[in-house]
Amino acid sequence: MISRCAAAIFGAVTMLGMAAPAIAESTPFSVVSGPRDADPGPTYRPGPKGDNVPPPKDDERPRRYYANCDQVRAEGAWPLYRGEPGYASYLDFDGDGIACN
Repeated sequence: MISRCAAAIFGAVTMLGMAAPAIAESTPFSVVSGPRDADPGPTYRPGPKGDNVPPPKDDERPRRYYANCDQVRAEGAWPLYRGEPGYASYLDFDGDGIACN
């Protein structure tokens, strides 16, 4: 009984082994050339869309001028950081981006 089972398994494996190369050789394949993301198209970005109001122009922004650090402290504007209205390099003695410290 074992020899019949072994013979059946051997026969099945042999047949599959011969049939597989014939299938693989007869199946053509195509190669996709070129970048796949050449035109990625529009993207969706979830989140708030904004208020669609353009930022104020430089002329419309309120400008502050402080003559010295005493005036900055007297008006309660201390500390002033680089980029904030009223900040000036002459008020930043050590150049760390914080005026009057």
